[in-house]
Amino acid sequence: MIILTAFAIGLLAAGTRSLICYLMTPWLIITAFALAAICSLGNVSLLALGLAILASNAGMAATFLIALVVELRSEA
Repeated sequence: MIILTAFAIGLLAAGTRSLICYLMTPWLIITAFALAAICSLGNVSLLALGLAILASNAGMAATFLIALVVELRSEA
């Protein structure tokens, strides 16, 4: 669930086409994990944090690839 949410956040951040959104996405994910670690009585998985950051980057990359394909199709 965390990976799907991070992927969706990456898709939406790339849709804004703002450099600040690109930079804020991983920072917000890290902040959410840090708050979860502070408030949680159990452990917080660093592997899940890494996968969430990778998933948000994959979401951004997917948005860019879709935009590239759409642009190439419109030129043809």
